[in-house]
Amino acid sequence: MATVSALVDRAANDLGLLRLGQTLQSQDSTRITSAYDEVYAQLLEDGLATWTSTGAIPAKMVPYVVTLVVDNCINTYGVSDSRYKRLKVESPAAKREIRKLVTPDYVSTDNATEF
Repeated sequence: MATVSALVDRAANDLGLLRLGQTLQSQDSTRITSAYDEVYAQLLEDGLATWTSTGAIPAKMVPYVVTLVVDNCINTYGVSDSRYKRLKVESPAAKREIRKLVTPDYVSTDNATEF
């Protein structure tokens, strides 16, 4: 489980804004937190958010939510072309992975179980 602030720091690191031992500037923290709120609202609308907006984010979903948050911020912050291309490829995949984690495995009820 990860807190929203930990997720914001991880997104800032992926954007190249935060180095080890540094703290995030308040305007950057506000912008990335706003991006998280937008991503959370979209996931909630799609039925993919299984946590509260201020609650802990499930560990299995953290990397995918971070990717979506970073994608939301990518136009605000200048990133290298290679990082931009990588994020644009990873973002749709992240939403698919979240959908897989939320959707229960299908179990057929057509076959009778013999006891």
